[in-house]
Amino acid sequence: MTSQPTPDPAPERPGDPTPAPAPAQPDEKAPEPAAPAREPETTAVYVRRRRVPTLAFWVTLAILVGLVAGAITAFVTGVGDVGGILYFAVTGGVFVGLPLALIAAIVDAVAHRSERRRPR
Repeated sequence: MTSQPTPDPAPERPGDPTPAPAPAQPDEKAPEPAAPAREPETTAVYVRRRRVPTLAFWVTLAILVGLVAGAITAFVTGVGDVGGILYFAVTGGVFVGLPLALIAAIVDAVAHRSERRRPR
């Protein structure tokens, strides 16, 4: 099947009756009835106005500091086994990292509490 360009229709003049639609070609499928319009989806965009790291950053950093401190302690004490190093790292993450994360959460909560009381 070859495609041929269709000529541009003549410009319509006011007062001319609207032309009747052309009959459908036998090889063309009839258009299906349109589905009911769906509600438009809404998108929420959150904008950070300050360049201050979030609480999740500080909690992750605190736990990583505990893990690294435990691993370094394992090397200093002479533990050479992978299981022993992992044990020291996890113990450091729990006993050093989680308290640091708690302190970070308290500082963040106090900072946000005083932020609300400030007049704008």
